[in-house]
Amino acid sequence: MGSIASNVTELELADGARIFISPTKAKDVVTVRGSVLGGWNMLPHGRGDIQTLAVELMDAGTSTKSKDQIREALSDRGINLSFSAGGDRTYFSGSCLPENLGFLLETVVECLTGANFPAKEIALAKERALGEWEESRTDTKLQASIALQRELYNPTHFNYAYSIDERITQTKSVTRTELLTFRKTLGRKGLILAIAGDVALKNTERVVRMALAKLPEGTATVPVKKLNTKSPSNKETLIPIKDKANIDVFIGAATPFTIDHPLYLAFALLMEMLGARGLSAGHLMRTIRERDGLTYGIYAQLFGFSDGTDGAMRIWATFSPATYKKAVAATRAEIAVFLKTLVTRDALLKIQDRISGSYIVSLSTTEGLANMLHMIGRDGKALSYMDTYPDLVRSVTIEDLVEVMKLVPFNSLSLAASGSFQK
Repeated sequence: MGSIASNVTELELADGARIFISPTKAKDVVTVRGSVLGGWNMLPHGRGDIQTLAVELMDAGTSTKSKDQIREALSDRGINLSFSAGGDRTYFSGSCLPENLGFLLETVVECLTGANFPAKEIALAKERALGEWEESRTDTKLQASIALQRELYNPTHFNYAYSIDERITQTKSVTRTELLTFRKTLGRKGLILAIAGDVALKNTERVVRMALAKLPEGTATVPVKKLNTKSPSNKETLIPIKDKANIDVFIGAATPFTIDHPLYLAFALLMEMLGARGLSAGHLMRTIRERDGLTYGIYAQLFGFSDGTDGAMRIWATFSPATYKKAVAATRAEIAVFLKTLVTRDALLKIQDRISGSYIVSLSTTEGLANMLHMIGRDGKALSYMDTYPDLVRSVTIEDLVEVMKLVPFNSLSLAASGSFQK
């Protein structure tokens, strides 16, 4: 296979911006993924809902255009555009016909620089958000997820999760002044933009430079991430919710490292071996589901590693109330069996082959390519990482996995579960 990165051009812009343009053989479609510095990590503690509301209302009107004018202009051209919130960044993604790329980027810039958050739209957005939070009180998976993050992290950590009651209070208190102040932090410093699809390089570069010239400087300050200080434990938190057919369970532990740690990739492979999706891919699916019939699905996940924070591992499963205790005990037992006897060179080789193959396939679409390019920019990696990633995966050794197992507190896995528990 030839070099993938050789088909990508990275533009050199001031203020730390990274722009990637990747012409592909896809016809009549262009995919855009981008972000600017400015996220809930930059806001005062407990004020993250300022960004949540801001991104929802980013296209709800500017000083010169109404919400309907913005959205109808996009719809008439068949353009998809959305904004989303993140720790250090505000994200935008879109797709369009090649001839409409300039209009898409101009609209992104117009929203980032001119969103004026009409009072009526703020009230409507709050009403929707508060309604969703009220409904989520009976969402067993969300309740268990929140509880686990509160078990694993100290309250000042960026990965700590606020309760639903706290989120409701925070949402209610957001003001238009706070939204406008947050929006003014967004600009070209630290901008990441990835464009993939049916594009011509020179014309796309011209369109990009014209659109981005209207962005203000924006913030360039990223908060220092302090490591978690909470000690691991085997604590179990149960959140009872009546009349639920299943119990959602999370079992996990915080890790003492970030995505930049030399063993991070080894850790990711270990978690794939333990709990990958697919009936034959992960140990927990082969045992807890296929052998024991205790669940429809059980997966291991990494989370909380974005923006340079020290993340965690967690295992999610859904169990019947009648077999909950048996299933949890079986899951803990299989984790121990896996770590003690099943981390082998053959198992590692299989997961390396699968991940390398899946990675190559993911880059065959404009969406997958744009996502990867944006990730490279966000994480500060060289463009060559696109080509070297499969080799990095294959370079992980069994000794690396052994070292990871020493670092992660697998003997002190916390549990959080929500549903209807039998007495």
